[in-house]
Amino acid sequence: MKKKMNKGLLVVLFTVLAFASNGFATELKLLSAYAPNFIFNVGATDNFKKNLEKKSGGKLKIKQFGPDVIPTFEQFQPVQSGVFDLNFTHATYHAGTIGVGVAMDATIADPVKRRTSGLFDLLDKEYNKLGMKLVALPPVAPYHFITKNALNGQKQSLKGMKMRSNPSLQNTILALGGSPVTMAGGEVYTALQKGVIDGAAWTLVGVKDFKWQEVAGYMVRPVFGSISMMITMNLKKYNSLPPEQRKWIDEAGKQTELDSDAFFKKMIDGEMVFLKSKGMKVTNMNADDAKNVEKYWNDGLFKMAEQTSGASAKSFQQLAVKKGMLR
Repeated sequence: MKKKMNKGLLVVLFTVLAFASNGFATELKLLSAYAPNFIFNVGATDNFKKNLEKKSGGKLKIKQFGPDVIPTFEQFQPVQSGVFDLNFTHATYHAGTIGVGVAMDATIADPVKRRTSGLFDLLDKEYNKLGMKLVALPPVAPYHFITKNALNGQKQSLKGMKMRSNPSLQNTILALGGSPVTMAGGEVYTALQKGVIDGAAWTLVGVKDFKWQEVAGYMVRPVFGSISMMITMNLKKYNSLPPEQRKWIDEAGKQTELDSDAFFKKMIDGEMVFLKSKGMKVTNMNADDAKNVEKYWNDGLFKMAEQTSGASAKSFQQLAVKKGMLR
């Protein structure tokens, strides 16, 4: 009997020590659309975790899970239902459920102006309707095309070319005469190498990580658009937290947007220098295409947003125009 009591006391003691060692920290489960070492996680999620721990004095911590647990395009529902607390993702990955989020990529990627203009709040309210809280929109980078060969200067600059794409890029590629091929970034190297595709659309950061400079010789100019990641939270979980903890999360989200903006701007400069040092050259779109590529991008995003978000997507567009937030 005495031995059993001693064992019971030891269990209690270890439990108490475990809580004491982390200062009774609350652990939040974050589901990420990307692998831990992917640059988007490094530049945004890692900063969010650091900012949250700093703002909370270590009382709020993040435990991260990735697409190996829940596939990238299937992560909205597990967070919405509360299986996970937070999600680091991009709006295109759940556009079939709520499309208005993709419209933010049509706006000027200024974290402060997105909030002061009311665009952040409008988007937050739309996500609230589905039980989600918008925590942060960390900016990443504009897009560019990389191609195996130089462009020939013809109208419809990508005419006859097969281009790696994703849903938000399809309208732009089609308007430029190309054929969109939906493909994960990890598949592009081999596809370029074997001639399955002629080029790929990607942000100004990431080509180096995938080593596409080994199988593609050109960077198409001008660059266009800009993408931002998204950190959302289960609204019920957010509302269940004490006001002080909610404040820490909100402040960490705002700071992460600023940190991400600075991080990726620095990364872009370094990546462009690197790619040119490896022999990649600039090739230019036809002048008319260069003039209209931003319009192609924006039109495609708003069309995509309206497919599932209808009136709210139109309201978002109207507010963006009124506040001068469209590029």
